[in-house]
Amino acid sequence: MNPFEGLASYFLGRLEQKIVQGWIKLLFQFGFSALVTFLFVMGTLLAVGRAWETSLGAAMVAVAVVLTAMFRRSPLTRGMMIVLPAEEAAKEMQTNLQTISTAPDRKA
Repeated sequence: MNPFEGLASYFLGRLEQKIVQGWIKLLFQFGFSALVTFLFVMGTLLAVGRAWETSLGAAMVAVAVVLTAMFRRSPLTRGMMIVLPAEEAAKEMQTNLQTISTAPDRKA
């Protein structure tokens, strides 16, 4: 029996668990950001009297832009290749996205 086998299994298991937790966290962030963006854009356009078809389309475009921006900034997706329409990239550059972090401020 190798005495290091148990230690290696422990550390590999912890590493795998941390990777899975990172992906679950990223999926939650995607879902929350997409839902809030969709509801905000569609609700705002409906409130000002736009047709529901126009509101739905604008909300879908806004969600696509937000999810793409998040995908590009995530360390988990670094190095992955994605294919997007050129219009999406132009829309993302025109959009003023705000990034909010819920992490507490660390003072040195």
